[in-house]
Amino acid sequence: MKKYLPYIFPLVFIVGVFLCLNFVPVPSQNGQTVPDAQISNVVSQNPTTPSEPTKPDQSANSSVSATNPKGTAYAIPILMYHEIGNGPNSLYVPEDKFRTQMDYLYKSGYHTVTVSQALELLASGKIPAKTIVLTFDDGYVSCYTKAWPIMKEFGFTGTFYVVSSFSDRYNYLTWEQLRTMQEAGLEIGSHSQHHPSLKTSSASIQSEEILGSKKILEEKLGVPIKAFCYPIGAYNDNTLKLVKEAGYTSAVTVAYGYANSKNNFFLIPRVRVPGWITLDNFAKNIQL
Repeated sequence: MKKYLPYIFPLVFIVGVFLCLNFVPVPSQNGQTVPDAQISNVVSQNPTTPSEPTKPDQSANSSVSATNPKGTAYAIPILMYHEIGNGPNSLYVPEDKFRTQMDYLYKSGYHTVTVSQALELLASGKIPAKTIVLTFDDGYVSCYTKAWPIMKEFGFTGTFYVVSSFSDRYNYLTWEQLRTMQEAGLEIGSHSQHHPSLKTSSASIQSEEILGSKKILEEKLGVPIKAFCYPIGAYNDNTLKLVKEAGYTSAVTVAYGYANSKNNFFLIPRVRVPGWITLDNFAKNIQL
C-alpha cells in the first residue's frame, strides 16, 4: 500500500479540479417557476434588448416625414404587454406602473389606435403625431379586470390577442368578457388556437392553429378577426402564407422596433414593455 501513496494524492487533486470545472449550477429564472403558457414567451424575448428600439430608415419613403412639418409621424410604436399585475417575471407589469405609463401617454399628448387602424394610417402615409398602439398577448383576465379599466380612464383603445382554446380557463378572459370588450370598440385578434411554436409545427397543425382560431373567434364574437400574433414570435415561410390566405390583414412579431409603412404587414415589430422598466426608459422607447 505504501508504494502507491505517492500516486494517490496527485490523483485526488486531479479529480477534484475536474469536478470543480464541470459542475456549474444553472440558476432558475428569477428564482421562480415560469407558468407553462409563458415559458416560450420568456425564452423568445431577448433579455439584453437595448433600451431604445432601432429607428426605421426614413430616406426611402418620401411620403412620410420624420421632421413632422405637417404634424405627422413616420412610424408608430406598438407596445407589447402580457399580464398586468405582480408576478414572477418581466411579463408582468404591476398595475400601478401600468397606470403611470398610461398617465404619461395621456399627459404627453399620445392617442391610441388599434393595430388594424394603425395599418390603415401606415398604408396612407398620413400618420398623426404621437399615434401609439397598445397590444396584449395571450388573453389574461387581467386585461379585463386591470388593464382595460385604466385604459378607459384615459380614453384609450387597444388590441388583445387571444388564444382561442384558453378562453374560459382559469386566469384567462371569458367569452362574455371578450364580447363586452369587442362591443366597446377594443380589437380582438388571434394568438392561435393552442399557443404552439408555429415554426416547428407541421403544415396541417399550422393550418388548424391559424384558420381554426379565426373561425372560433369569429363565431363567438360575431365580427371579422383581422389581426394575428405569432405565438412566441415563431414562424416560417408557410406560416406567413397561411396567415395571409386565412384572411388576416396583419401579424405582429416579438421583433423589437417601430411599425412603419415599409414593413411587411405580416412581420410587424413591436416595443416590449417589461415589468422592470423605468418611466424614463419607457418614455425613451416610444420617442420617434
